[in-house]
Amino acid sequence: MKNKIGGIIYAIGWLFVGLVSAYDTYWIVKNRDILLKVEKNPLGILLIKLDGGDVSLFVWAKVAGTVLVLGTLVWLYRKKCWAWPCMAVLVAVQIFVLWYLNALI
Repeated sequence: MKNKIGGIIYAIGWLFVGLVSAYDTYWIVKNRDILLKVEKNPLGILLIKLDGGDVSLFVWAKVAGTVLVLGTLVWLYRKKCWAWPCMAVLVAVQIFVLWYLNALI
């Protein structure tokens, strides 16, 4: 029973990470005209500039990164190594991202 509840909590964290990332990506596409003024990630700024001011390359990199992170979280959970600390850090970061995006609106 204890393992099942842990699995459910982990799955909720996994979904939360993915959904906040999807919301962040939506926000980028919706607000692409002001993105360079508010984007703080130097790699994101570089990708936008490399793409001539378009967000397509940046969005692709974000989605690819999210898929990689979510896959890694599943792998860590199955290996039973570092899964919970990684999930805790990612959920905390995503809470900050969600707060930041809503503060911009």
